[in-house]
Amino acid sequence: MSKIFGVALGILAAVGGFVDIGDLVFNVAAGATFGYQLLWVVVVGVIGIVTYSEMCGRVAAVSDKAVFDAVRERVGFKAALGALVASEVVNLMTLAAEIGGVAICLQLLSGLPYRLLIVLAVVALAVVIWVTSFEWIERTFGYGGLCLLVFAVAAVKLGPDWAEVGRGFAPHVAQNDPLLYAYFAVGLVGAAMTPYEVYFYSSGAVEEEWTAEDLGLNRANAIVGYGLGGFLSFALMITGGALFLGHGIEPEHLGSIALGAEVPLGQIGLLLALLGILFAVGGASIDTVFSGAYNLVQFCGWEWGR
Repeated sequence: MSKIFGVALGILAAVGGFVDIGDLVFNVAAGATFGYQLLWVVVVGVIGIVTYSEMCGRVAAVSDKAVFDAVRERVGFKAALGALVASEVVNLMTLAAEIGGVAICLQLLSGLPYRLLIVLAVVALAVVIWVTSFEWIERTFGYGGLCLLVFAVAAVKLGPDWAEVGRGFAPHVAQNDPLLYAYFAVGLVGAAMTPYEVYFYSSGAVEEEWTAEDLGLNRANAIVGYGLGGFLSFALMITGGALFLGHGIEPEHLGSIALGAEVPLGQIGLLLALLGILFAVGGASIDTVFSGAYNLVQFCGWEWGR
């Protein structure tokens, strides 16, 4: 049982990175625009982030240094400062989007005013980060995000053309609107390999005091966690292709995405979808908060921790 709970770090990093606010909309939009043709791009992104995260986790376990800690030590002040400024700007923009996503989910669940819910979302996340142990943050948001598996059930219930789905895993370029296709391809790879995932993951490995004896756990975290993130991306894209493509609908909002589970599964599907989105986007918010703080204190050489 402890080994099962041990992969929570990888699941939280993946659910909070692979399927954050941008990925939820982008994967479904890719399916609604090109059907299943971009599934192969998700595979590329999964392989890339699994390789990178496993490597960074291995460095953290053996040297007790997280990614940004090692960057500051190895490349010097100027290069590390440039990386710090860039990463903090990206983290701040990402955090703003994630908090907005949390507020949207809460509004869909409660019907309360959106601006009030933004304030409540910030306060709630601050309280969770302050009072909850790192281990329980992992478990709560990592496993809560597994409600997104409802989209896998929805994808099957929608009855896609599985032969077309299979062909989507073969690398190719779409003949219709290749520039837009390339835009989605680049965006999907970039979304899969966002830096804050790795900053959080490697720092989490140090927080949990991994050693060389935990290299197997590190590998399992990277493969299982990000593999799950890729599977959820497949489900979202297939749902977008099966439900929205034929009707010419462009799902640009979280409420539209949740319809992907409501149409085939009813209110239970809708509720699970919204809860999964809430935990995934909330987990991404926590990932970015930790990553931003970790990067700064590791760069400055200060003592750091949750």
